[in-house]
Amino acid sequence: MSVLRFSPAPQVIRKIRGEAFADGSGHLKLWCQFFNVLSDSNIKWYKNEEEIAQVKKNAGDETQVNLAIVQASCKDSGVYGCSLTNEYGSDSTDFLLSADILAGMVLREDLGVGEEIEMTPLIFSKGLADSGIWGNKFFGRIMMTESRIGDGCSHKVWRAKVIYGLEPVFESGNTCVIKVCSPIFYGGKEESCLIERNLHLMKQECRIQNLAREYCKIFSAEARVIENFGSPLEVIPVYLMYRPANPVPYATVETDLTGVYKKYSVLDNTGRIDMKTGSEVEQKCCALQHWIFQWTTGNMLLTRLEGVDTKLTNVGVSVKTTGHLGLSVEGNPKVFDQFVSQHKCNYFCGLLGLRSLKVMDSLSMPTKPKGSKSPLLQRKKAVSSSSPQTSRKAAVSPRMPRKAEHEDNKTKHNDSEAHKVVET
Repeated sequence: MSVLRFSPAPQVIRKIRGEAFADGSGHLKLWCQFFNVLSDSNIKWYKNEEEIAQVKKNAGDETQVNLAIVQASCKDSGVYGCSLTNEYGSDSTDFLLSADILAGMVLREDLGVGEEIEMTPLIFSKGLADSGIWGNKFFGRIMMTESRIGDGCSHKVWRAKVIYGLEPVFESGNTCVIKVCSPIFYGGKEESCLIERNLHLMKQECRIQNLAREYCKIFSAEARVIENFGSPLEVIPVYLMYRPANPVPYATVETDLTGVYKKYSVLDNTGRIDMKTGSEVEQKCCALQHWIFQWTTGNMLLTRLEGVDTKLTNVGVSVKTTGHLGLSVEGNPKVFDQFVSQHKCNYFCGLLGLRSLKVMDSLSMPTKPKGSKSPLLQRKKAVSSSSPQTSRKAAVSPRMPRKAEHEDNKTKHNDSEAHKVVET
């Protein structure tokens, strides 16, 4: 007589299915449901076998899991999969989202139609000494002029014309760029769950890029002291935007950069950083990555840098510990190890006097005290600084070694110049 045994492994009880949002907005929801979730689990969504979203699921939570595709188009076609894994096992389901299915959807285009919006800046009034606060809202009106610009797969991007209300950030008649994370993972059946997740992601994107902007301000202040550095880098600010008439209402808005858009540093499908080093701007971006990595004692790394010439945007960040400087993102530790082994100091790293990452990796780096103030503020109070721009006496020129006496004189001259710039 056979005995039926209970399996504690999770099981799929509803395979992935797709349905359009009822409001005809063009958004698409993929969802599925798992049963027998007896311990804390990891949910992963895939598109064409490439991971696109990951989230934790608590033991006993058997509510459906959803993936919202914003303004779905033929570019979103592919094989989507969802898996749940825990200590007892795993199960998965997949779904072919074909171009024929997407073609049958009613896609609402809002091009040429104005809409009321709210725009909120994230302000770092004390530099890196605080985690930023949301400033006063701007109330204005915009009109979408171009949809789905760019070739990114993690965002949907539109170009819009400012009609009124956003001065002095955006003058009336100028264009701006609007971005929304897509696809968006969320749990539960209620639309409010999607809105909460949408808000969380957009706030996080604002925090990441504006925090990177604060670091870049300090980096560029140090670079301006150096005669041969040339044009400094700038991370452009992004703002949180609320579109009350849209079912996915939160987005980011930023300046519309004109010129040739380039990707200076990206994460490939394996999680490795692909750093470009051919041009002057690309080498400066590598030096910025090195500078921030060293300033944060290896806790933070800029993994994605894109933009036009020296204007940078679409910044991606990995941190070793969730909660570092208020960030909730957490990178694969291999990214940090790979950066240390792959990065080669260039001319601009040498001009800044940055230490070799190989040396940093072998030394025990002192940690910064909690609540430490902005590096730029610290320079006003003391000559000795833990900035990545180390003492010129210890720095080695990227071109040729120099005598200690000459280097010492250059140190005093450069330090005095640095103080003049900071105190003006």
